[in-house]
Amino acid sequence: MKIWINDKLAGKDCPCFIIAEIGSNHNGKLSQAKRLIDKAKKAGADCAKFQTFKADELVAKNHPAYQILKRLELPEDWHYILSDYCKKKNILFASTPFYVEAIDTLRYIKAPFIKISSGDITYFALLKKAARTKSTIFLSTGASTLSDISKAIEVIRPINKKIILLHCVSAYPPRLEDLNLRALKVLSDKFGLPVGFSDHTRSLAAVLGAVSLGACVIERHFTISRRVKGPDHFFAMEPDEFKKMVNQIRELEVSLGKPIKTVTKSEIKERRLIRRKKCKTASGTKYLRLWK
Repeated sequence: MKIWINDKLAGKDCPCFIIAEIGSNHNGKLSQAKRLIDKAKKAGADCAKFQTFKADELVAKNHPAYQILKRLELPEDWHYILSDYCKKKNILFASTPFYVEAIDTLRYIKAPFIKISSGDITYFALLKKAARTKSTIFLSTGASTLSDISKAIEVIRPINKKIILLHCVSAYPPRLEDLNLRALKVLSDKFGLPVGFSDHTRSLAAVLGAVSLGACVIERHFTISRRVKGPDHFFAMEPDEFKKMVNQIRELEVSLGKPIKTVTKSEIKERRLIRRKKCKTASGTKYLRLWK
């Protein structure tokens, strides 16, 4: 199954769709948000993604994280400013909605997809509203059972069949031994949907392993520097690391080839040289390689 994300096709045998998850790493500064978009484009990302939340819709005012979340909100007008900026830079703009009304804004600016965070997989009002946009839905599955995922799909699929599941481990960062990347195949086989990987590790190997196992979408947290203060900077990739990741994904895609075993054009001449042939020599019959 292949699904359009704006003008890019995602699915089996398609180039991996790569998201620079800027999230709240703009730190409440529009200039930093634009700078991160510039860096994401230069690093080879297909999409610069943010997070649309309101502190009041997430936690109570007496919660320890309230003031931090309030400072990191993405203002309404920034959606239009940053969407236009991304268009000028030829990179897609998207944002994860954390409250139902946020989807109206994303629909208005024609976001190429709606990403549902792992924590909202049971927030059915949000799922239904997202499905009605008819945009592609990225459903993140961190901390979820197959039953949780199945119920979410049952909510979305009658309205919108364009669903991509994102395998995810909801830890920041997770231990490598907890990644269980083979779950990608389980999700693909059970639900018959394209799968991707939302990664919170500091490991390039994890991303490359996911692509090898069929991930058609990679989402990776992105920051200007891990030294910057904020909740999501310390486990994010810096621009040079992200660029290296993109380059290695593209190299891996070329090297994966097709699910066949055959003699390549480059091997035909070598096969003649390396295969042994029955030869008569002064010391008797031998099986030799024909080096000349």
